[in-house]
Amino acid sequence: MVREEVKKATGSRRAVAVPSLRKAIMILDLIGRRGRLPFSTIQKALDLPKSTTHQLLKALTDVGALRVRSDGGFMLGPKICELGALGLQQRSLDSLSLKHLELLAGQSGLACEIATFEGREAVVLASASPNGGARCAGHEGRRWPLNRVATGKALLAFLDDVDRKRLFADLDWTKATPRSIASPDAMQRELDLVRERGWALDDREALDDTSCIAAPVFDGRNRVVAAVATVGQAALITPERYELLSELVRNTAKAVSQEVREA
Repeated sequence: MVREEVKKATGSRRAVAVPSLRKAIMILDLIGRRGRLPFSTIQKALDLPKSTTHQLLKALTDVGALRVRSDGGFMLGPKICELGALGLQQRSLDSLSLKHLELLAGQSGLACEIATFEGREAVVLASASPNGGARCAGHEGRRWPLNRVATGKALLAFLDDVDRKRLFADLDWTKATPRSIASPDAMQRELDLVRERGWALDDREALDDTSCIAAPVFDGRNRVVAAVATVGQAALITPERYELLSELVRNTAKAVSQEVREA
């Protein structure tokens, strides 16, 4: 079964932030392509107001995306290198997982997928059908709020506290269905359970008729980088099947984790 796209409201605060985000990306792109640059060159090349340039450079430096040399020039910082490495790893997750997703789909009789982080969302990288065949999603991967689906819970549960709290502050806690978790405190209790048992459940929390079981995928440094899931009609993912399905999903997640570590 393929999930339908969830409609997401765009708040005014986020809408206002988009132009600043674009300008920040323009700065990173300019420095990435041309190397170390002084403030004046960045400001003139992008035709930005001096005050805006100051604010963006400070913000990017504060988060480690840029660093300032002793001569005042700006260079790409360690955070960009880290994110670049993670990006390469995530792009390989889809191809590494295909055979495992296909096997899981055959074992469970349900559609299966692997998803990773993208901002506040879990984005599907690849999927498989119980009727045979697995494919990479590419740029068309479906997206779901992290706090609505099992893949998102599996990702959130194994983040460090700082990153999880940062994401909690930016998530929309409006209910998508009557069963959606509607507060950070309630979600934290849910994530404690996910860590304890090693798998996550979405029981009609994103869509009224759809459930999902997911387990985390880890890289060589034991960081959570993705989540594997079975997805299907709620009538097919019942409490009587949780034990069997969760074991299949956890075994698949472990196999994909091993692939990632050896890649």
